[in-house]
Amino acid sequence: MTLATRARICSSFACSLLTAAGLPLVATATIAASDTPAMAQSHTTSDDAQSRAEKRELLIKLSKPITLDVENQPISDLFSFINDVTGAAVEPIYLNDDTNAEGINPDTEVTIKVTETPALVVLERLLLRAQRSEGLGQEYTWQFSEYGTIECGPKSELNRNQRVELYDVSDLLYIVPDFDNAPEFDLQSAVQAASGAGGGSGGQSPFSGGSQDVDQQTLAERAEALQNLIITTVEPDQWSELGGDGARISLYNQSFIITAPDYIHRQIAGYDFWPSRLQQIRKVKGRQEVKIKPSTKP
Repeated sequence: MTLATRARICSSFACSLLTAAGLPLVATATIAASDTPAMAQSHTTSDDAQSRAEKRELLIKLSKPITLDVENQPISDLFSFINDVTGAAVEPIYLNDDTNAEGINPDTEVTIKVTETPALVVLERLLLRAQRSEGLGQEYTWQFSEYGTIECGPKSELNRNQRVELYDVSDLLYIVPDFDNAPEFDLQSAVQAASGAGGGSGGQSPFSGGSQDVDQQTLAERAEALQNLIITTVEPDQWSELGGDGARISLYNQSFIITAPDYIHRQIAGYDFWPSRLQQIRKVKGRQEVKIKPSTKP
């Protein structure tokens, strides 16, 4: 497993998390200025520049429009077609692989018709068809492997390939003071008091109110609320805290340490090597996710 450090969490995704958790929005200007589709904007990762460039190139290849019109075709042939036409390294996890307890049946027959549709979209449609046809009771998706290829199949198998990332949430846990209990100043009373006293001291104070403190959540309470919202919003079936085996989260100082496969990190932080305009935040059946969109540039 690898370790990556995310410098801060600040985006519209983070804003929605805070709002849903009942936490006051903090660092509002910083959050609003970010159009990153998930929880991290500036960060350093374990990937070197070459690895990041290779992943970006792979998504560009899968942005190539393809045309398919087949009936009852083995899905393994269609995965091979995508690889051949785009030059992308897509590696399906098949049921008959010796090391896999679950996987895609290569003989599953698929009927699909698409015209000039990005290969990434076609890949996701094929996975959805296989998921519905094979009925394993879990979702199929794709992710980057540790070797820079794209692997796809049941999430239970993708969970075998995990990495550790450190997400700095200090911006979200910081409470911006709200001085709404400041005392009121009565200017007229102050002038009258000064006139009556002949310039001397004494008289009634022109200040009133503002003596009560506002109750605020502690740092630990805010961190717990944010953590609970993440695990109940992003792939809730996968977190060990909720009975899953795909991801774990813990708090260290003011950072979350998250151990998870790539497809879960994608829902949390997107891909910083891919344009933010091509990463769409959406809510599906109460879950928040990041949709990676193909590039429209040649």
